[in-house]
Amino acid sequence: MRIAAIMNSGSSLATLSRGRDNNLNLLRFSAATAVVYAHSFGVTNRTSSEFFYSIFGIGLGDMGVDAFFIISGFLITKSFCSKDFRNFVWARIMRIYPALWVSGLLFVGAAGLFFSPLPAINFWSRHDTLLYLIKNATMLPGVGAETRLPFAFDTIHSEFNTSLWTLPHELQMYMLLSILGLIRALRFPIVAVGVACFGGAAFVGDLFGWFHLLGIDRARFIFMFFCGASFFLLRERIKMSGIFAAACVAALIAAAFFTSNHVLHRLVLAAALPFLTLWCGFVPGGFIRRFNQIGDYSYGVYILACPIQFGLADRYSNLSPWTLFALSMVLLVPLAIVSWHYLESRALHLPLPQAITSPRSLGQRES
Repeated sequence: MRIAAIMNSGSSLATLSRGRDNNLNLLRFSAATAVVYAHSFGVTNRTSSEFFYSIFGIGLGDMGVDAFFIISGFLITKSFCSKDFRNFVWARIMRIYPALWVSGLLFVGAAGLFFSPLPAINFWSRHDTLLYLIKNATMLPGVGAETRLPFAFDTIHSEFNTSLWTLPHELQMYMLLSILGLIRALRFPIVAVGVACFGGAAFVGDLFGWFHLLGIDRARFIFMFFCGASFFLLRERIKMSGIFAAACVAALIAAAFFTSNHVLHRLVLAAALPFLTLWCGFVPGGFIRRFNQIGDYSYGVYILACPIQFGLADRYSNLSPWTLFALSMVLLVPLAIVSWHYLESRALHLPLPQAITSPRSLGQRES
């Protein structure tokens, strides 16, 4: 009966997305876990044996990142439309940077003390180490992210926190959305739809090798993020049909198992993922909704995973991908819980500094 109710659900996205009772925390945590899973194969040099990579030509981690951008597009647009601009910017800064700064310092400190082949002082004072900290302190497009940290583990491999490469892209999406919002373009949903279509066209052109406008990753992120933004702006008109979600799943299965064309696989995946992601985020109910009450551990898992995985691989060179994944999650989840409850959630509750909110008194005189 419950499955039938879900399949026949045709409530609007606006109705389903009211309030905070949803599956988005669980979905983001699952997406971050998918990234850890995929990196477990990459760190052990067995990417080609990862199940989803062998089918779609991209790993489960890439799908997780795409889901992040879709959810982010939806929620960031919602945040922009419900806050004044200064509070919106402050909320974005507090969500991204405190955990990023603290984790960066802790990981660089731990690498120097326990893993680097160099004496700790020599490692910490290296130009590459200082550059890693400086670049990743801003994450601004064109500056960050620096994913390599030479001599963190050995003298050959320099990759340290591969996951960070998507954060400047995320910030670019925030900036583009903010520009559209400030010029009042978001009052017209067709603008967000047009940006999503532009990103989709650039993605398809790059995928087929017809033309290269943005680079395939930037194009795909624009498409996914602004699909999420478009879903929010058109939420009153969008019905979250279980039948349509099932049709998306059927299309993915058909493409995966009845053709061997990875380009086609990626096209079907890109087309189906935005609706499927938001359907999973807002439609299924019951017991799984309880996860939403415990916190958002996804960001901690995402930014903490790679150094831990590389550290484990450095200490235990013969780990299988599955063993590395299991060990990584055992270490990661408690750290992500601590990060959320004692750093991230507290940072989100810090008010906008009074120096920014106070009106300027320049030019005012007492009578």
